Formats: sequence, C-alpha cells, structure tokens
Amino acid sequence: MRSSSAFAALHAVALQAATASAFTSTSIMRRGAPATASTTAVATTTSSSLRLTKGDTVSFAKYEGLGNDFILIDDRDKSSPSLTPDQSERLCDRNFGIGGDGVIFALKPDAIAAEAEVDGEGGYDFTMRIYNSDGSEPEMCGNGIRCFAAFLRDLGADASSYKINTLAGPIIPVMNDDGTITVDMGPPILDGPSVPTTLEPNADDNSVVEQTLECNGKTWKVSAVSMGNPHAIIFVD
Repeated sequence: MRSSSAFAALHAVALQAATASAFTSTSIMRRGAPATASTTAVATTTSSSLRLTKGDTVSFAKYEGLGNDFILIDDRDKSSPSLTPDQSERLCDRNFGIGGDGVIFALKPDAIAAEAEVDGEGGYDFTMRIYNSDGSEPEMCGNGIRCFAAFLRDLGADASSYKINTLAGPIIPVMNDDGTITVDMGPPILDGPSVPTTLEPNADDNSVVEQTLECNGKTWKVSAVSMGNPHAIIFVD
C-alpha cells in the first residue's frame, strides 16, 4: 500500500503454528481493521527515498513482522541488490540509519542460480536476497519472506502465491483468503555443525538440545536449529 505522502501503515495479526515443517502465517490488515487473533504484532510500512551519494536515491519500504523489522527495496528489474552489504549494514543502524534487522531485495526470478526446480509451470516469480544488520547474508528468513510477500502484493504483483527463489531453495508464500500469509519453510536443520554452531552435539542426529553455555556469569541451556539462518533457542518459564 502506498500513499501520495509516501507514508503508509499496516496492522498485522500474526499466527504462528509450531509444526514439523515450520509453517508460519501472518495476517496483514489496513489500519483500523479488527484484530481477531490472540497473538498480535504491529507491522508498519513506510515508503520513502534514501539518498546514497549526491544525486542518487533509492526507494524503500519498511515492514515489521513478529518483532523483526526490515527495509525492503524493489529491485525487480535487477539481478543483484542495488546496495552493498556495507551500505545495508549502515542503513540498519538504529541511531544513524533507517533502522532494521536487515535489508531485503526483490530481484529478477533468475537472480540466483537455482539448485532446485520449483514445482509447477513458469519457474520462479521473484528472487529474494537479504543482508542482515551486520552485513552478513543468510539463506532465508521466515519473518522476512512473509514481509517480502506482503511487499510484492502492495507493489501490485497480486497473486494467490509466489514462487520465490532463495539461497535456501524454493519458498512459496501463499496468500490466504482471510488475509494471512502462510509459508512452508521446509524441515529444520538440526545437525549442529550444519546449523552452524560451535556447541558440542549432545542429542540424537548430532543435534544440540539444551546444551550448557556459560555466558555473562550465568549458565544457559541452549538448543540450536536453522531454518536457513541459525537460531539459538532458550526455553524460559
């Protein structure tokens, strides 16, 4: 959604299902729409322009889902991101930049050499790449690709689903009739070295489950999993 004043706002109701295939869904609503779910997140998009060097600007939008906020850039006419990792890192600075957990780029369908074929006809619709706030590049981000799908919709690329080319392989966000966005992220990676983590595997399938970690004078029980980017999980009461 865009406006003549270059600012737009969305509210989101986020529903996350803990399943073996790690489905997540997000509902994006216009401001003022009733929140009908027990878990609620606020998503705000801001469309604006960023000046890089004298005379150069790049348009961006700002989205947030389940607490992760991203800068999104429409590079659908390009095969590579219009910003470097260093520029993206500086943009994510919350004091001197726009602020965000990462910068996401919508690119041409063949912007990544696909190792896996996507099901169905026509191949990929778009490519998604993301630079984290530290300039590193993950394979994928669950909250990020849901924001990515909402971004595509708001750009006018309406579809019931999108076949997205990512470094983690094909991902297909589905735009549900009730306004939610569902993404099957595939099976989690549990093998410790593949996550990756330096914690010693201590469970079945070479996984790291509630492994002891000493940090800042405290003892933590940490589990490691990857869904395209590594996660350290600590269960709390």
